Amino acid sequence: MRLPTFLFASLIGFVQLRKGLCFGMFKLLDKAEEWICAIMLLFMAILAFVNVVVRYLTTFSFAFSEELLVNLFVWITMLGASIAMRKGALLGVTFIVDRLPVTLKKAASVVVTLCGVILFTLLAYHGVDMVRSEYRSGMTTYSIALPMWIFGIAVPVCAFLLIVRTIQRGVIEWKELSLQDTYQINSSTEVKLK
Repeated sequence: MRLPTFLFASLIGFVQLRKGLCFGMFKLLDKAEEWICAIMLLFMAILAFVNVVVRYLTTFSFAFSEELLVNLFVWITMLGASIAMRKGALLGVTFIVDRLPVTLKKAASVVVTLCGVILFTLLAYHGVDMVRSEYRSGMTTYSIALPMWIFGIAVPVCAFLLIVRTIQRGVIEWKELSLQDTYQINSSTEVKLK
């Protein structure tokens, strides 16, 4: 039980660097993720709408639109997952964990954070491998002939963001649980004093 606590305390120390300059960088990253996602989504909506109108009014269609929409959807999905992780909005089953004492909730938080970091590290590793093979082979998209690695790079880049956000979320949960633990200790002390 000591080792996970030590590892998580080290992660807390890492993320506590947010104060000052790092805090500003995290805020900049927060806004950049949201704006990039919003701009991509707006562009995708406009492109899909224009394609439907052109197809309806004429017999032509923008051949590149489907390809571009699908590939931008990968970027939006990965960036959206990073935003959701930061906000703690990803789906989770907490029925059992919610009924545990605070110390076991902390242990569960450490395990979940470590599993998330491992998962996204594997995703980043395989994403880099995928991008490397796309780059070496010179693969291009069918309609617009753009290199495939431009769209594939979304996986390792966003996997790295997800690693950072998973650690960030784990530290936030740890701090919240520590406050709960402190509150419970203080309230039980007050009861004993009365």
